[in-house]
Amino acid sequence: MQIRLRENHKNQHGSMLVIAMFILIVLSFLALFMLRSNQLNSQIVINEVYGLRAKLAAQTGIQMLLLEAFPLNASEQACNQTISSPLAYSSIEGVNGCSFVARCTTTNIAFNTQTNQYFQFSSTGTCDIAGQVVSRTVAVDAMVSN
Repeated sequence: MQIRLRENHKNQHGSMLVIAMFILIVLSFLALFMLRSNQLNSQIVINEVYGLRAKLAAQTGIQMLLLEAFPLNASEQACNQTISSPLAYSSIEGVNGCSFVARCTTTNIAFNTQTNQYFQFSSTGTCDIAGQVVSRTVAVDAMVSN
């Protein structure tokens, strides 16, 4: 019986090497998959951050136009203009490399013998950071009864 065990052991001498190589290859593919997945997740987070910065830039443009159209302690002012972000805006920490273009139009609408002012505001914020360009657009409408 001992002779047979030794012969069987000799016949199985290289099978452990094949199994070890198979496991090593499977683990290598798993590691590559996890690395690629991690890189994609990092890129998604970066795009979300840049998108948020572009949205903040667009909201800044809307707020500047709203302040001109609806000044504090004064009546509303018709606005039909386009403004761009000042040069100093892109040097503010948090919105570095970002800019905006905001538009405002006012239309008088007659309804039931009453004239209303209809304001349309839109602003597009764009961020160009390390060659990656992201933009977001924000729009606001308002109507004032006179």
